[in-house]
Amino acid sequence: MMKFSDYVFRFAGERGDSLFFSCDDREMTYGEGAEEIKKRSSFLKKIQVKGKVTALYFTDPAEQFLYFLSVQAAGGIPVLVHEYLKEEDIYLLLKERPIDLFISEKEFPSLSMKKENSLYVRENGNHGENGDFGVLTSGSTGIPKIFFRRGESWSDFFPLQNRIFEVDGKARLFLHGSLAFTGNLNMAMAFLAEGSSLYCTSRLLPKAWLQTIKNEEITHAYLIPSKLSPLSKVKGISESLKYILTGSQLMTAVLFHRLEKVFPHSRIILYYGASELSYISYIEGNEILQAPDSVGKPFPGISISIRNEEIWVDTPYGVEGIDRPYTCHDLGRMDEMGHLHFLGRREDMYHIQGNHVARQKVLAHLLMIPGIEEAEILSIKKENGDDSICAFLSGNVPDGTGLVHILSENLHPWEIPSRFVKVPAIPRTSTGKTDRKKLLSLIK
Repeated sequence: MMKFSDYVFRFAGERGDSLFFSCDDREMTYGEGAEEIKKRSSFLKKIQVKGKVTALYFTDPAEQFLYFLSVQAAGGIPVLVHEYLKEEDIYLLLKERPIDLFISEKEFPSLSMKKENSLYVRENGNHGENGDFGVLTSGSTGIPKIFFRRGESWSDFFPLQNRIFEVDGKARLFLHGSLAFTGNLNMAMAFLAEGSSLYCTSRLLPKAWLQTIKNEEITHAYLIPSKLSPLSKVKGISESLKYILTGSQLMTAVLFHRLEKVFPHSRIILYYGASELSYISYIEGNEILQAPDSVGKPFPGISISIRNEEIWVDTPYGVEGIDRPYTCHDLGRMDEMGHLHFLGRREDMYHIQGNHVARQKVLAHLLMIPGIEEAEILSIKKENGDDSICAFLSGNVPDGTGLVHILSENLHPWEIPSRFVKVPAIPRTSTGKTDRKKLLSLIK
């Protein structure tokens, strides 16, 4: 069993006084982190987590991180639970998913939990799952799924990942939000493998984020575009940030250029990946602007093919129990340069005037229009069964005629939205995804 906690113990021995983790008003060295993990793992052994899938509910990123590592140190299989899940969601999660033990910082009355020290514990049966740890899907539709992984499915890729992102023991990573999100957890573990310093916050204060980046001379920031956007609007310049690593969402031209001004020495890398497959491809710098729907070239060791318009990925870094190659049913195409163009899911293909239109392609080109801060598109069914595209735009939005003129340079007439709606901002859910119900309410 590969344990990420071994990284902490290793660097505690080699340079125990160097910073391990800083979160809001709390920080600790590698030596202190090792002691915290030993203390927690001693308690976890007493409640017999060894060999058990152990779901962890904590709202503080520091406690999420420490308990994840401590469960592994105690021989358990940790899974971080999204803190935005409601009690009824957690009840269904425990009922439907292979979870043996549930540990929470607070009590959920319907779960019949026992208090152990300052925590609440629920025994949940024995499901006999294999893997070193598990990750949850975002749970935006239905009950989140659990994917189980061997530690090597991440750690074997860390040397390559860290070489591309230039991560070493002197690197300082800034993260925002929950480590239950796979991207945050993976990035934290990759930097941990080098003995880097991790800075995390759960506070929605972009001014404070920039202050931390400047004061602590942060070298790498991992933030999705919807979080980079408010950061890019803060007045100030950071000279230390070398890399802005981002994914999960498309980037606008406006955001890209603002980031260049605030972080003049940063390389901006947008990557494409999946919970089941980890990193797949990446694109950097001005290429993001030149090919808006491209997600770049495959990472070394990753093979991509297109079958029936779907993206198939052959990777040794996937979750347990899947075939190689594997598809998440994302649609795409490869260009003559060997770069992947992501076109969304099959349900994101619209039928307009006898043509198939990719939502992702239209959205990508909308986001490249000067002045556009955010964009989203929805399809509205017409009486004849055809789709009609409605675009929602925020920022300094050109008029309808201007939008059509700009889009016609790259899109076919049937790919251009038939309606444009200006909004103050795109409404989002707690996970950062578009709140489609709220958008639809604006046109009804």
